[in-house]
Amino acid sequence: MNQWNHNDNLVIGESSGTLRLESLSDFCRAIDMMAVQSARSIKLFTQELDHELYDRSDLVDALMCALKRKKDQQLNVLLKEANKASKLGHRLVELQKRIPSKVEIRSLPMEYQDMSHEYMIVDDMAMVKRFAVGYMRGHCEFRSVPDAAKYSRQFNDIWQRSLPCQELRSVHL
Repeated sequence: MNQWNHNDNLVIGESSGTLRLESLSDFCRAIDMMAVQSARSIKLFTQELDHELYDRSDLVDALMCALKRKKDQQLNVLLKEANKASKLGHRLVELQKRIPSKVEIRSLPMEYQDMSHEYMIVDDMAMVKRFAVGYMRGHCEFRSVPDAAKYSRQFNDIWQRSLPCQELRSVHL
């Protein structure tokens, strides 16, 4: 596993190797770089829509560009706990309200509540993985074969069993 180098120009599907992520800035850079390059889908499995990671204007701008670029581009979010985002508001919730045909946030079904990690999969071939909430430790791969496909299948299976997140429907931003 390599140390994250902020000067790297990494390309989804082409750049190989696993990069260690050990700080908020490492995670934000990896997430933003992947969001900008997304061509088909972004699948986000998150514990609580961590504001430091996902409630940033840079990320929402990158997502808006990606979602506008392709008509069938999707952002699907599986959320374990909606309380924090519901109470404090969140830019991804606002994005869902602005373009509901491209952004959907669903609640994690009860049978998956013991999952403690987080991940983002882009175009079923790149991924960022955070090992546990509260810690900025994880890794990313811009060409993650076969892990991204494995996690994408897991995400899709859970997605099929999930329902729209009702707690976020009443959030006024």
